Amino acid sequence: MNEKVVGHFLTYKRTMLNPADFGIEVTSRRRVKGLRRDEVADLAHVSADWVTRLEQGRPGATPSVAVLLALSRTLKLTTAEQQYLFNLIGDKLPTTVETDSDSLAYLTALMTQQAPNIAAILDQNLTISDWNSSFTKVYGDLSQQSALARNLFWQTFRSTKLRRLMPDWSTYAAQRTAQFRQLYSTMPESKFLYDVFTAIKADSDFQRTWQALTTQLLRPLPLLLDHPDLGDLYLTEIPLQTVTQSSYLLVQVANDVATSKKLV
Repeated sequence: MNEKVVGHFLTYKRTMLNPADFGIEVTSRRRVKGLRRDEVADLAHVSADWVTRLEQGRPGATPSVAVLLALSRTLKLTTAEQQYLFNLIGDKLPTTVETDSDSLAYLTALMTQQAPNIAAILDQNLTISDWNSSFTKVYGDLSQQSALARNLFWQTFRSTKLRRLMPDWSTYAAQRTAQFRQLYSTMPESKFLYDVFTAIKADSDFQRTWQALTTQLLRPLPLLLDHPDLGDLYLTEIPLQTVTQSSYLLVQVANDVATSKKLV
C-alpha cells in the first residue's frame, strides 16, 4: 500500500468538492477549500480519525472495503477513480459496484451495432439484462421473464427451447456448469447465485459436471443451433467483460455467410 499517494489523492478529491452540494452553508469566515475532514467523515458515516490517518499517510492505516466504498460515495469518485483508490490500497473493487451510466450507454450502443450478429448484455451474475433484435429472432423475447429465468445458467438447464436448439446440448451444459462453479466461487455469499443453484441442482447433467469439480472461465465457444424457422446456425460465442467486471457483452458471431444472411 502506498500510504502517501493514498493520502494525497483523498485530500485532493476532498478539496475539489462543493460544500453547497451537501447542504453546507459557506460563509465569508470559511477558509477551507472544499470539505473539511470531519465533514467528509460525517457524510460517509466513518470516524474522523480514519479520514485523518488516511490523508496523513500513516503507516498501517488500511481501511476496510466498506470504509473505502463509503468514502468513494462521499467524494463522488468515478468508477475509474474508485479502481485507482482500491489499487493503491492493494484491494479489489467489489464486483457489486455498478457500471457507471456512461459506460452502460456505450455498452448498449455496442450491443445494438453487432447486428446481424446476436448480442446481449449480462450482469455480474450472467443474467441477461438487454439484447438486440438478432437475439430476439433466435432465442425469443425475454422481456416478460423474471431475472432468474433470464440467467444464463438457469436457461441452460431449465429452458426446454434452448435444449431443442442445440444438437450437442450436453457438451454445452457441461461447459456452463464449469463456468457456474467458477463464478460462484467468486461470490459465495450471493443469494441470487444460490437461488440459481437451487433451481438447477437436480438436473443429472448439471450434477455430473458439478461433482467432477471442473471449472472454466467464460471463453469463446463454438455453437451449432438447429433452429425450427432459420435452420442450421453456425456461431462462435465471444464474451467481453467491462473493466469494472460488473457487466458482460456476449456476442454470437456468424461463422459463415449463410448463417449471417439468416440472421438479417
